[in-house]
Amino acid sequence: MIEILLKNKKSFKAQHVSELTVSELDFHVMQFLDHTNADLRWLEENYELDFTIMKHYEDIEISSHFLENETQAAFHFSIPYYNHEKTMIEEPLFIIITQSGLFLFTSVNLDTYFNEMYPAKINSLQRITDLNDIFKFQFEFISDYFADITENLSRKVKNLANDILIQKDFSSNVMDIITRHNFNNLLIKESLLETTRVLRLYIKSDWEQKAELKESIRGELNDLTVISDYIQFNFDRLDDLKENVSNKIDLEQNHIFKMLTVVTVCISLPTFIAGVYGMNFEIMPELKLGFGYPLVLLIMIFSAILPFIYFKRKKWL
Repeated sequence: MIEILLKNKKSFKAQHVSELTVSELDFHVMQFLDHTNADLRWLEENYELDFTIMKHYEDIEISSHFLENETQAAFHFSIPYYNHEKTMIEEPLFIIITQSGLFLFTSVNLDTYFNEMYPAKINSLQRITDLNDIFKFQFEFISDYFADITENLSRKVKNLANDILIQKDFSSNVMDIITRHNFNNLLIKESLLETTRVLRLYIKSDWEQKAELKESIRGELNDLTVISDYIQFNFDRLDDLKENVSNKIDLEQNHIFKMLTVVTVCISLPTFIAGVYGMNFEIMPELKLGFGYPLVLLIMIFSAILPFIYFKRKKWL
């Protein structure tokens, strides 16, 4: 799927590059969803794009996620988002900036997610007429997105903290929830660090663009720094919640062990007495007492109540 935004503010979609005529394409943005090798070959032939960063973005030597040459600047971003199962995953997003326009490469799932979450913001892109403003829009969008997804996770962590610390009510799988939030927070943190590095490398690069674009990116970097502080706060809060839940579990287990100890002691003494009189010896004077049976029963009951009173005074119960 190919989505193209023309300079006349109109847009259209194509299923394959064979439907496109280069001479008739006066565009600002060309987006490829789930791109194929045929799409890349067509772009190489007609726009002389370099796809090194897309073909080797997982290699260590391409770990900077930013490459430039005389005609283009290529970016790779890892974007975390929630899939249909409400599980956070990440998808790669590639942006190539040239003098001809901006080229986007992403998956259908990520594009659908953006369109569902930000319909007004996506539609506002069609009202932008200047190419540099479109470049600026892309970087601002990524920065705003990290702010939104961090805020979303922070809200979930805050609600969880309210249940645990204030309401003192949490489910049996609360540790799994904390672990999942911790993983999501880590995923956002890693992606944010990569994004910050990419933008800093772009600012330091010699690729020609208007000064106001790089100045705008510096402003986005300041926002990303603030977002990073919120992410760290999420880590700290989750660690506190994990420790709090662990302490509550330990206290509850201690209470259970105390109860088991009390029950064991209360039962063991009557059991001992019953065991003594269950022995089949011939010389047992108490066996011939007329009131021996009720007497032993009273002793057994008393031996069970006495430890209970003792532990009660010790505030074990």
